[in-house]
Amino acid sequence: MKKSARLRIDSKGKIYLDVFFEKTEKEKKIEGEIIGLDCGYKKLAIMSNGDTIGKELQAKIEKISRKVQKSKAFNRALIERNEYINKELKQLNLDTIKEIVIEDLNNVKHGTKGKIRKEFNNKLQRWVYCYFFNRLEQHCEVVGVQLHKVNPAYTSQTCFDCGDVHRSNRNGELFKCRSCGYTADADYNASLNILNRFRPQVHMVPVHKNQLEKCNIFL
Repeated sequence: MKKSARLRIDSKGKIYLDVFFEKTEKEKKIEGEIIGLDCGYKKLAIMSNGDTIGKELQAKIEKISRKVQKSKAFNRALIERNEYINKELKQLNLDTIKEIVIEDLNNVKHGTKGKIRKEFNNKLQRWVYCYFFNRLEQHCEVVGVQLHKVNPAYTSQTCFDCGDVHRSNRNGELFKCRSCGYTADADYNASLNILNRFRPQVHMVPVHKNQLEKCNIFL
């Protein structure tokens, strides 16, 4: 990143230092895997490759919620949110990834994925997600990973294995298809569907439940 500076004085004699940054884009990766990423209720994010970050999301949301409701503590809550997201992003290994597919928050309806129901906490969780996606986008630009957005409608109700769509397929954090019996972590299943919505011609083989348990996805 190139930068330059300029010193100027206004009509009142005040001195200002203007610093300019010229942003240089990292060359996009041409090799690596493409993964889908879904934000969860108890987990900050789960990927279609089985990786998970932010497993203590709800505890953090509740802690921030108490501070946000106290006007004097809002700035501290903002700092805490930023620190939490930045810490969790460091756990995301992008070395072998060339593209990430995420949900478009503009198309997300509150409550459709069994997430926080109370209006205040719902907005707070969206606040956390927005910052997470913004930081993720910046992080991807630095390392040359392409970020894509798709409409996540029904991704949490759709069985990735057989394609059946029904709200009863999801029960909280568990996904169990009424048609074929496929069972998985609900957010993991959604991450597969998000990826498939971007690249439908590439069919992945879902990780089985016993393999998911090894990844601590059900914790």
